[in-house]
Amino acid sequence: MTPGPGTDTVLAAPRELVDVASRCGRVAGLDAGSADRAAHNVTAAEVGYGGALVAFLDALGDPARLVAEFVTGPDALAAAEVGARRSGSAEVVFPGPVPVAALGLAVDEVRGRGQGVSGIPDGADGSTTVDRLVVGGAPEPRAVDAAAHAAVARDGVRVDAAAFGGLTRFAHAFLVSEAILDAADA
Repeated sequence: MTPGPGTDTVLAAPRELVDVASRCGRVAGLDAGSADRAAHNVTAAEVGYGGALVAFLDALGDPARLVAEFVTGPDALAAAEVGARRSGSAEVVFPGPVPVAALGLAVDEVRGRGQGVSGIPDGADGSTTVDRLVVGGAPEPRAVDAAAHAAVARDGVRVDAAAFGGLTRFAHAFLVSEAILDAADA
């Protein structure tokens, strides 16, 4: 997906999006694993739906919201998948609205393991919020299939320039050890 008409965009590689989103998560107080998971969900949602960087940047200013949406949201979806495997289907009701940006990869992974995930409206983007999802039944097509992954890895993805710039500025507070910087210069 690409940002809407009239939006200034930049071309980014998915690995760049994962890196900057992960560093932002760390700066915002997430542990390394949670920051990495959030970054992969945001990147998958950006590629599959668009608009995910804006939603993530918005959540970074509120640590409690960041955890509730980008850490607890995917955990609740994983628990619903376990329930669906036991009983055929399970509903996850989030304590508050969760943006699709927080769930992008988690939803695709559940679908890739053969379970349906319903409740994301048609035409949703990364900023679209959901209060509940149902896991079970036949899987819908994944938002980012193997062909889309290959194309984006090769060609990059157009993202909102202001959101990408905001994330990059936020990530600058993440310190990198001098040893790593020295090794990069060699």
